[in-house]
Amino acid sequence: MSRIKRLIGEIHRRSLWQVLLIYCGAALVAYQAVQALTEGLGLPQWFPAFAVVLFIVGLPIVLATAFLGEVAPPTTKPAEATNLTEVGEAEAAAVHLETRRRQRLLTWRNAAATFVVVLAAWGIVATGWMLFGRGADEGATADERPSVAVLPLENMSGLEDDRYFTDGIHGELLTQLSKIGGLSVRGRTSVLEYRDRPKNLRQIGEELNARYLIEGEVQRAGGTVRINVQLIDSHADEHVFAETYYRELSVDNLLAVQREVALLIADALRTTLTVQELEQIERVPTDNLEAYDYYLRGLEFFGRSSEERDYRIAVEMFENATQLDSHFALAYARLSRTHSYIYWRFFDHSPERLQQAKDAVDRSLEIEPDLPEAHEALGFYYYMGHLDYERALQEFEIALGQQPGNVEVISGMGYVERRRGNFEVALTHLENAARLDPRDGSLQSQVGMTYALLRNYAEADAHYGRALALVPDDAEAYVARARNYVDWEGDVFKAAAVLREAADRGLDTVDHPLLGYAWVLLEMTLGENEAALARLSSGSSAAFSTQYYYVPKAMMAAEIYGQMNEPELARQHLDSAVALLEAAIQETPDDARLHSRLGIAYAMQGRVEDAIGAGERAVELLPVSTEAWRGLNPIEDLARILTMTGRHDEAIDRLEYLLSAPGFTSVAVLRSDPYWAPLRDHPRFQALLEEYE
Repeated sequence: MSRIKRLIGEIHRRSLWQVLLIYCGAALVAYQAVQALTEGLGLPQWFPAFAVVLFIVGLPIVLATAFLGEVAPPTTKPAEATNLTEVGEAEAAAVHLETRRRQRLLTWRNAAATFVVVLAAWGIVATGWMLFGRGADEGATADERPSVAVLPLENMSGLEDDRYFTDGIHGELLTQLSKIGGLSVRGRTSVLEYRDRPKNLRQIGEELNARYLIEGEVQRAGGTVRINVQLIDSHADEHVFAETYYRELSVDNLLAVQREVALLIADALRTTLTVQELEQIERVPTDNLEAYDYYLRGLEFFGRSSEERDYRIAVEMFENATQLDSHFALAYARLSRTHSYIYWRFFDHSPERLQQAKDAVDRSLEIEPDLPEAHEALGFYYYMGHLDYERALQEFEIALGQQPGNVEVISGMGYVERRRGNFEVALTHLENAARLDPRDGSLQSQVGMTYALLRNYAEADAHYGRALALVPDDAEAYVARARNYVDWEGDVFKAAAVLREAADRGLDTVDHPLLGYAWVLLEMTLGENEAALARLSSGSSAAFSTQYYYVPKAMMAAEIYGQMNEPELARQHLDSAVALLEAAIQETPDDARLHSRLGIAYAMQGRVEDAIGAGERAVELLPVSTEAWRGLNPIEDLARILTMTGRHDEAIDRLEYLLSAPGFTSVAVLRSDPYWAPLRDHPRFQALLEEYE
């Protein structure tokens, strides 16, 4: 018992009770300040808890230093010889008081120092996160931010012609929310599939990985519009708020409703907007209702499909909008973006089309220099028009700084990194975009394609499967999955089964540049020559053309007739293909696809030097240093030309390079494809396959 008394006495003597109370009180005040700073600076939600941990760690340090710390008694001058007892007692009392004073000073000093160190440690971590972690958090997973999905709004007018208007309001509300860095907003493609589905909100929230759902209705009648919006917590199955807006039909009123809803959502989810975010949300792109209506129509056609017809109608709608309001910067930005897509997909790969894209984005930036959609469009212009990856990424970064939830910008950064050869970085961007837009089948396909380039065929197949489950009519996903089976296992029968699934879906396989070409190649491989010839003759186009290849149908027919021992028919078709390719090169002399295919055609004709020259020219026009993905195609085509012309060691040199880098060239194809049969007995070729097996 005496030990406990002594311990309590020491605690009292060293003022530990006071230190404990003051330290805890100060920590409580500091915690409230930390909470305010966390919200004001947009820090992650774990920062207040982190501060609590630091204060708890600091507490035993304060108590230990206070309890163990000792101070030396103060020195005194020697006492006078007279009255020694009295002097000694006085000096002892003075020493005791001075020791207590210094002890308390040391205790308070240690407590204050520890408190300052704790706050400094928190401040250093917070500053470091703002400098280095914010970009990754906002542009990447967004796991700690409130997750929101805006379900398609119901068109209550009863008129199908008004659907574009309702969808446009939905899309613009998504855009407004994507400007708020404190929210993780699910992409438009993922939510559109819930337009006509029975609504089990809890299930939808789980499928979209979104806690909060927004649903609503739009009714346009005459000169008025009614918009009803509800925010729902899908986990608790509770309404957070519901608002109904009746307005006269004007752009100002429509945008005011969108702004108010965005701010209500941010407030309900305890998200503090920055000054920049508020400025973005407050912007009014046009006051011309008819121009805004054309803009909404353009958005509908731009997002409808990747077909040429829809892109050209979108151009017409955006142009109508800009003619009605020559200061409609947002419409100019979307117009530029559409022109870039038409150029990129080779629907019109002319310098004039590219200049139209540049003129439109320049006009947009002239009107609003900091418009994020304009910087996004300029990024796609540099990427798709010039393969200028550095400038494209710079523009995307500017756009992402103002719209951190913009899935198209995040995925665009992935596409750029993939083309410049940073496949792992590209995969990170694309997977982050897919997390924000988890039910976008096209994004799943792109993630799968990137895994395939990295030769992770199993993961690629899994993503192709998800893409087709989400979008069963995606022709590109069928072709990609079929090719993956060939590259992975050399299994043409699995590939055929995938293409038959596409045919069962009623997808056009005659003139489709991907499906048609894949079917003819497969039928040629399986020896189904009559079926392949019938497919080639039934289409209306003269060639299968994508950004990756240009293959005259007559050239494929020549190969088939050669296999059927019909040399005259083979020669006629081959001459026709060569004439087509030479004429195309006269029109677009810098198109590497044309030179590659012409080189193969020359090799089939036995024109060795011309064939190799054309193949080498293609490699010069599209080097890997410029295009790390498409640039692989001319190298593989040159290897094929060298194989056909008997330059086997040079062919193997190219194949060795292709296997050493990410790409679609695979050991399984080199073992099974008849194009490479002349190399199979070559020791170097055999050793190469064994090395990369």
